[in-house]
Amino acid sequence: MGKNIIGIIGGGNMGEALVKGLYTKHAVHVCETNAPRVKYLKAKYKGVVLGDLKVVEAASVIILAVKPQDMELLLKQIPVGKNKLFISIAAGLTTKFFEKHLGSKARVVRAMPNMPALIGEGITAISVGRYATSADVKTAEKILQTIGQAVIVKESMIDAVTAVSGSSPAYVFLFVEQWISAAKKLGFDQNQAKQLVYKTLLGSAHLLEKSPFDAAELRVKVTSKGGTTQAAMDVFSKGKFDQLIYKALSAAKKRAKELSK
Repeated sequence: MGKNIIGIIGGGNMGEALVKGLYTKHAVHVCETNAPRVKYLKAKYKGVVLGDLKVVEAASVIILAVKPQDMELLLKQIPVGKNKLFISIAAGLTTKFFEKHLGSKARVVRAMPNMPALIGEGITAISVGRYATSADVKTAEKILQTIGQAVIVKESMIDAVTAVSGSSPAYVFLFVEQWISAAKKLGFDQNQAKQLVYKTLLGSAHLLEKSPFDAAELRVKVTSKGGTTQAAMDVFSKGKFDQLIYKALSAAKKRAKELSK
């Protein structure tokens, strides 16, 4: 029975996203100590077992979904066991960190999901610890694909992943926020601005996903020489938009590296 159980320690937003993706096809046991949160999860996800750390002991896969600052204390309380795979979604904590604190050649996979995982549309980067097997990697992929797509990367790239996909929903939200603000300055009310911007954003994203052309080619196709789009592109170019994006991602990568020390 244990091999069929997936344990999740932490029932916050990302923990819940995993519960939502897993509970209809797997036995899911969740360790969550916040009483209102337990009540909410019990009501929403029928059949999920909730309780303290004991409820995840029978699990063959344990997903660590608590805050990084709480992780070291938590790991002191977890029995490693010979047949357990640990998947961490805690930012900044390396596989070596978990191997050190769990000991016994713990099988660890590190994952970096992003916010769209909350609606099953995330992208998660996976890196593998020293003792995790190829079967462990496949298991981790299947689990994390329940909240979107998954890609395997070297652990040395995780800080860059944090900058490129982990933090990037905020970049998109900032762009949309300012896009709507600009639309309102041009005379649209809030509802009109949101409708125009949201639908353009979603339509463009779907076009990018389904088109045989890449982003640069699609940009060229919509930009007529001397036209309205070109006028806007000239402003972006003069403002060194490309350099600004690179500087922002580089700053995020640097901070991720600092936090992982």
